[in-house]
Amino acid sequence: MLLDDLKQYEIFTDLDDLEMKKLFQFSRFKYFDSGEVVFTAGDPGAGFLLILQGELDYYTVDANGNELKGEHFNAGEFIEVMSLFGDVQNRPYTAKAASDLSLLWVNTLEYRRLQNSGPDTLTKLLLRLIIQTANTFRAKNGEFAATKKELEELEKSLAPQEAAPTEPAS
Repeated sequence: MLLDDLKQYEIFTDLDDLEMKKLFQFSRFKYFDSGEVVFTAGDPGAGFLLILQGELDYYTVDANGNELKGEHFNAGEFIEVMSLFGDVQNRPYTAKAASDLSLLWVNTLEYRRLQNSGPDTLTKLLLRLIIQTANTFRAKNGEFAATKKELEELEKSLAPQEAAPTEPAS
């Protein structure tokens, strides 16, 4: 993938060519075939992933061993950002390529090296990460509010209806 191809992603719009090259010194491109596991539940979350091409799905496994599909991500979205900020925890879900998939992966150690090598580049990158995270949060909050409203309406419809008072017979 060429630098010009990567400039289409909003996260890179503020970076010049030299800053992009510096970022790529501290990151890796990874490729996965459709259906291939990207990471497994229980793996340490060490770094963020930007989906360059393709789609990715999160899965969990129920008590019977059945896969339950969770969140879906498309090209241009990134995942696992919080691990960059010292919040390295084991991943609670498995990620699989929903189609042929290419990712840019910046692991936590390389992110620390990037911090030391160029604060300007990092500042621009962090600003874009924060903006995109805030937009994702707003969208999820809207989805949550809509789901909450649907549940409240369902609860009302299932509540026992009070019978209208009847007039005593004369």
